[in-house]
Amino acid sequence: MNKKMIEKNDQKLQRFLEILPGFLTWSLLLSPIWLGLIYPSLIIFFLTFLTVFWFYLGIKFIYGAFKGYNKYQEELKIKWFEELKKLDFKNLPDKETLPASLKELKQFVLIPVVNESREILEAGFKSILDQTFPSKQVFLTYTIEEKYSEEVTKNIQEMIKPFEDKFEKILIFTHPAGIVGEAIGVGGANRTWGAKGTIEYMKKNKMDAKNYIFSSLDADHVLHENYFARLAHLYLSNDKRNNKFYTTAVHLFNNNHWQVPVLARVEANAVTIGTISEWAISQEFKETFAAYSCALQTLIDADYWDVTLGVDDSVFYWRAFFKRGGDFTGVCHWIPYSADAVEAETTFKTYRSLYKQLLRWGWGIVKFPIAIKGFLTEAEIPLKTKILWTLKQLEREVLLINTVFLINFGFATVTLVNPYVKQSNFAYSLPDLISFIMTVTLIFLLPGTYLRLKVAPAFPEKWGIFRKILGFLEGFAVIVNLLTFSFFPYIEAQTRLMLGKKMKDLYHTPKVRSTNA
Repeated sequence: MNKKMIEKNDQKLQRFLEILPGFLTWSLLLSPIWLGLIYPSLIIFFLTFLTVFWFYLGIKFIYGAFKGYNKYQEELKIKWFEELKKLDFKNLPDKETLPASLKELKQFVLIPVVNESREILEAGFKSILDQTFPSKQVFLTYTIEEKYSEEVTKNIQEMIKPFEDKFEKILIFTHPAGIVGEAIGVGGANRTWGAKGTIEYMKKNKMDAKNYIFSSLDADHVLHENYFARLAHLYLSNDKRNNKFYTTAVHLFNNNHWQVPVLARVEANAVTIGTISEWAISQEFKETFAAYSCALQTLIDADYWDVTLGVDDSVFYWRAFFKRGGDFTGVCHWIPYSADAVEAETTFKTYRSLYKQLLRWGWGIVKFPIAIKGFLTEAEIPLKTKILWTLKQLEREVLLINTVFLINFGFATVTLVNPYVKQSNFAYSLPDLISFIMTVTLIFLLPGTYLRLKVAPAFPEKWGIFRKILGFLEGFAVIVNLLTFSFFPYIEAQTRLMLGKKMKDLYHTPKVRSTNA
């Protein structure tokens, strides 16, 4: 498509692309009503397809989860720093982006902070200090939001003071509040501030960006001791390393796993097992999420994060994707980190905080106009890549979010608006078919529960046998979660974007640790 024409009509195209996901979602959600009236046989066929599709997804999920869990266990057994030392730099690929030696390879770790407690900050800091990868080759930067900077800076300075000489360098930046044009409530602007400050320091001190692997972490991330060694091994072993991002497939939420209410735990488990399963099946069509790494030069070339949007992780992927002409892919390893599941002072406040966090995640739909506009303007990206990515976006953002709701309530809605549908033989047997497939699909929760308990911490010792049984069975609450927290926040986000209700002041999820379990 003509680039000048797109630029001329940029606002209209932007608005159309903002409306499209929400329009498709609501068209899908309301299809039992409008199709039930004008083309009932089609909606019956579609609901049948969704039911079978859901069964297929269940099989695929379990297969991927077990495959991924086995990879996870295999990598945990390996001493990755010893493997790293065995690499022969003469035989490694992509020489022009390769450090001269292992001693020249450095890690630049960026951690944005808002108002996290010293307890939370210390756990993450200690996990970096205790890495098998030498801490003397780690450049650590904390970037702090100004609102809480006085107390937080004091905590960080006291925390790092005894250990500063063990790192290559530790820097602390304060991100000023109220910078015109910046979105409020997410880490993108804060990350950009700290990253730019660090790069400026590196340039003044003639540090070579080629020698650094960049990692974006959160303040509550506690890394497995082999995390950086495995990352370095993966990074050095890959060709075209500047055209890739590197991430773990194992995002655990074990810092406070048994302290949070059931649905908050179920949501966290869904992210953990779902991500393991997805990466095990395929490394295509993946975006940056939570904790990710790339060549420092790639961060610089992508011009950091978009500070105007209320989303940072997935949008960073698309900035790098188009900067690399569509040649930017994800590569995973299986060494985990652990984060906090959403927790607040009470159950009600926890669920409210969880909803707001998922609403912010749902606001990631703003990447859709970015992606499609890039596809329309960047001629060097293969047409096949553009089509497959667009279909994947629509599958994730429209079809998958709405499938469970339609399966559970679609047929009842059709027969409510068009009672004559019941007279067809196929429609008469459809509820039984849906019920049978959904019942069989529930069986998939058993292996899912097994894996959930394998990656989670052991039950608290003070729990009695009855509570442990409930803890084992709570995996079945995933159906409730799919119809609530994994549904409504995403619908709200798409609806807001469709109606032009921009979310510039987004919710920062507070990190609260209780002693309840």
